[in-house]
Amino acid sequence: MGLIRILILPVLLTLLSCGCVSTNYNLATNRQEYTMTSTEKEVNMGRKLAKKVNSEIGLVQDNKMQERVSRIGKRLVEVCDRKEIVYSFSAVKGDEVNAFSLPGGYVFVNEGLIKKTHSDDELAAVLAHEIAHVAARHSVKRFESGIGAQILEIATIAAGRKTSLTQGVGMASLATQLAYSREDELAADRLGVRYMEKAGFDPKAMLTFLEMMEEQEQYKRDYIPEGITRPRNASTHPFWSDRIKAVKEEIFGVADYVDYLNTTNN
Repeated sequence: MGLIRILILPVLLTLLSCGCVSTNYNLATNRQEYTMTSTEKEVNMGRKLAKKVNSEIGLVQDNKMQERVSRIGKRLVEVCDRKEIVYSFSAVKGDEVNAFSLPGGYVFVNEGLIKKTHSDDELAAVLAHEIAHVAARHSVKRFESGIGAQILEIATIAAGRKTSLTQGVGMASLATQLAYSREDELAADRLGVRYMEKAGFDPKAMLTFLEMMEEQEQYKRDYIPEGITRPRNASTHPFWSDRIKAVKEEIFGVADYVDYLNTTNN
């Protein structure tokens, strides 16, 4: 890791001197970070991608559902660490239990996920997680790492829609391009808990939602043919037990002993 930093530093210094890279303190991550993408460029990028999502996936034609998503999202934005952008919240078509965010504050939630939530608190947990990704500029970092061009394809797959944009994408390639790294997912969970608490939502609802997702995943695994396993390293998202443990630590300061037994670090 130290060698990588030594090799990258001269490049960063050169780009900084040319005005290609700027540095700023990220309140969400509590780090001084370098970026080649200004907020204006990020918002423009997100706007274009959001238009593609609207046309390729489609918004849910339910005003009450759209109002609910927007109302909860705006309440969370009021307490988040990044307020220089205007966030947008939309419910999109799709039975998959999923949500995704784009650069510039565009957050989308599948209709299937919304119907799975049991309360505004659980929906707030999902939205807080996505807002955290935006606040920490995770999508921009991915873009700058050279895989941001796949954001729309990822969003389309997440929504459970196969179009010409996603056809021909191999599973091996997809595994390296999927949404966020495991570290970013866990960071978004922890940050999401903080946003929920500040906004007056019950942070324990994130636990109940993740536990529901874990149960659903277990149900799917029951139907995997005998002798076939799904290796953890093949997934870009943390296993649900990892996320549950991280959220418990954020809420209570410590996780249950059983959570430590179930995580990938043991």
